[in-house]
Amino acid sequence: MPIRFFAFLIFFFSFGFAQTQNVEVLAKNVSKSGDIVHARGNVVLYLQKYLITADRADYNQKTGDLNLFGDITILEGVEYSSKSGKASLNLNSDIGSFEPLFFFNDVSNIWLSCESAISNPQRYLTQKSIVSSCNVQNPDWKIDFSSGELNRKNNFLSIYNALFYAGDIPIFYLPYFAFSVDKSRRSGLLRPKYGLSSSEGLYYMQPIYFAPDVNWDLEFDPQIRTNRGNGINSTLRYVDSPFSNLTVQAGIFNEYSRYVKENSLINSSHYGFELKYDRSQLFGKKFSKDDEDGLYMDFTYLNDIDYLNTKKDDTQSHNKLVTSTLNYYFKKDLDYYGIYAKYYIDTAKESNRDTLQELPTLQYHRFSNSIFLDNLLYSVDLKAKNYERNEGLNAIQYELNAPLTYHFSLLDEFLHFSISENIYMTYIDYSNENTTSNYGQYYRNYHKFSMYTELSKAYNDFYHTLYLDLDYIIPSKEKKTGYFADFIPIDTEEKSLTLNLAEFFYNSSGDKKVSHTLKQQYYFSDYRYKYGDLENNIKIYFNNKIDFSNTIFYSYEFSRFSKIQNSLNYTNDLFHTSILHTYENTSHSDTNFITFSFDTSYYRNYNIFASLNYDLKNDFFKSWKIGFKKKKKCWDYSIVYSENITPQLTSSSENSINKRGVYIMFNLYPLGSIDYTFSKESNVAKAGI
Repeated sequence: MPIRFFAFLIFFFSFGFAQTQNVEVLAKNVSKSGDIVHARGNVVLYLQKYLITADRADYNQKTGDLNLFGDITILEGVEYSSKSGKASLNLNSDIGSFEPLFFFNDVSNIWLSCESAISNPQRYLTQKSIVSSCNVQNPDWKIDFSSGELNRKNNFLSIYNALFYAGDIPIFYLPYFAFSVDKSRRSGLLRPKYGLSSSEGLYYMQPIYFAPDVNWDLEFDPQIRTNRGNGINSTLRYVDSPFSNLTVQAGIFNEYSRYVKENSLINSSHYGFELKYDRSQLFGKKFSKDDEDGLYMDFTYLNDIDYLNTKKDDTQSHNKLVTSTLNYYFKKDLDYYGIYAKYYIDTAKESNRDTLQELPTLQYHRFSNSIFLDNLLYSVDLKAKNYERNEGLNAIQYELNAPLTYHFSLLDEFLHFSISENIYMTYIDYSNENTTSNYGQYYRNYHKFSMYTELSKAYNDFYHTLYLDLDYIIPSKEKKTGYFADFIPIDTEEKSLTLNLAEFFYNSSGDKKVSHTLKQQYYFSDYRYKYGDLENNIKIYFNNKIDFSNTIFYSYEFSRFSKIQNSLNYTNDLFHTSILHTYENTSHSDTNFITFSFDTSYYRNYNIFASLNYDLKNDFFKSWKIGFKKKKKCWDYSIVYSENITPQLTSSSENSINKRGVYIMFNLYPLGSIDYTFSKESNVAKAGI
């Protein structure tokens, strides 16, 4: 490189004007005439905001005008780049012109090509342009528009006289269209949702999104179903700390009187409110860095199940029993404090005045700790449960569990033993209804003797671990007085012997191949059957792709299997399928169903999937779907057919709706997606569904 080039660089780097930016220039040949610097051949310009390469460049140090020629590339930050053949840019005002311009966003992969453009610090103004996120050569989709405006601050592109193309085929025209070219949150209209139903007519939902701050946003979802009614739902999302998140939803849907009459609905309006909040470190760290606490809330109030059914136009089925929960705990050293609540709404009822609620449950727990001797351990658990309802019997139950356990081992810790004394007490105070007694009281004490061992052995081809435990329980004193309602749980113990086994097999590489657990109880009492249910669980890992699990509960009392569950799973890079069968026959439930799921990406760019949930007992498909998705770099689409049975509160509380539908979604990156749903509903008047 000529010596005069280095001399010029030294002169240039040390020379500057207050009204111009500092510019570093590298090129094969650099010269200066007056205030103008001329650079020729492999030009590279380093600026505070840009990195520019070109074939030729002329820079006026006094005015800040920069003229570029040839193969021009401009890098702005780490996300944006552009190419041009001729460009003029004033470095003082950041105003420029480009002929032509190719603009690329590396985050969203969106690109824009235009015949000419002018720019200022706020925006690019383009003429005769094309935008897409597909391959530049022969894009799968593109939008051709006469003029556009790209906001450089919020990366929002507004285009006019837009014509959308699928390949080279024009599809539709829009006089105006706007979208974000990056993934940042901003206020505006979200993609609409469409649907067509045989009974509800045309469905249209237009979400409206507000994002005024980084830690919260608000969404409104107004909707109309032309043959059924209209409504609106709202969602507030708020993050008040790095350890929490809050979601609040509320909505209402108003039925047309004709639809209410034709479908015998109880309510003409369906409304509800939902709140979900999850937070760790609520108060704990404020007292001590070792303290721990957490809060979880999931609350739902609704007047009937159709509040959930009409929130979205999907085929999701909902449980008739809606459960709200609240859990909070605080842990300090060995002390644990908890408060829990459960609130139930049975949507099959017109009124839940007689539905029993658990509001609240208070708990104190003292974790195991030594007392007097290192191997003499105690723990304490206290609970207070409030069972409440407007109509029917209410109760408050107080419970105490206090075990005292002594541990020791023999034969060089080959055998381990423990002896424990266990005290349980409960007191129930009834109200709101006359009973034979307004209280219940129960006390029991039992002794527990345990012997266990943990063994492991390596063989030539595998490694085996075994845990074997034998528990012997001897009841001591017991006293029960007063009245005990059927909803009051009592922790009772009988004289029994329990065998627990857990074993694991590993191959020579340390991979788990088989896990097995077994539990069997034997009762010494004369007034009940001698054997408790045999519980056996086994899981076999054939390889890292296939596993099989089996669970069996066998009831000696009824000489039958009380529960059988089998599952088979297969997973690899291109394929996943699972099948689960569950059979349960107890005094409290009688179920028999099978679920199946299938998902494959065997064909390039295609994903084929299916699932079903079949009730073998009642001989009907509770839900099933099948569909496929085609995915490419810049777009995808899905087609799904599904059927679901969901409950509906009508004059016959046993009525349910079978909703069959075809769901279609087109997604263009990063523009968003469009959903279409075509569905047909029919009544399923069958008890228990």
